[in-house]
Amino acid sequence: MGIDDAQPDAAGIGRSIRHHRKRHGLSLEQVSTSTGLSVSMISKIERGLSSPSVRSLYALSSALQIPIGALFNEQDTGTSHDHQPCDEEMVVRAHARRKLDFGKKRLVKELLTPQPIGQLELLMIILAPGGSTGEDVFSHDGEEGGVVLSGMLELWVDEKKLLLRPGDSFTFSSRRPHRFCNAADEETRVLWINTPPIY
Repeated sequence: MGIDDAQPDAAGIGRSIRHHRKRHGLSLEQVSTSTGLSVSMISKIERGLSSPSVRSLYALSSALQIPIGALFNEQDTGTSHDHQPCDEEMVVRAHARRKLDFGKKRLVKELLTPQPIGQLELLMIILAPGGSTGEDVFSHDGEEGGVVLSGMLELWVDEKKLLLRPGDSFTFSSRRPHRFCNAADEETRVLWINTPPIY
């Protein structure tokens, strides 16, 4: 799957943000004050014209008093999962994965864990050639790990660079500053695990 295939989900996240903002009776200006994001940026995110960064998602979910995972639930799409059988509490069908597209970073995250999430979260990380989390490093509570399924991953933990190929796996404390990028000229896919969940 390419980046373009996931673009509609960025619009879905924008609709979800707008839905929760209006449900709380908050103006764009109020959310701007709470998050430090500009009114223009929030408006673009809501309209699907800009893909929010992880930091922006954290700020927006905090301002809207909802878990980040709630932003993956598309609003106003007419899609309902109420009819799904009880095994859907344990299973995420391939066609029903919720996705977050980071746009220019050429990074897509597919959430593989059913809602509500327990203590374990599975993600499919899809990096197009040149894709990355950017130059910013991330640090938070918990642990994470994964296995490279295809392509090649350059993973930075602290100041150490790790080059991982298909079949290579990794684990580290999430408190250690980290970032990653695609080190291949083709799409790279990584099965990623977070505990506790982030999304």
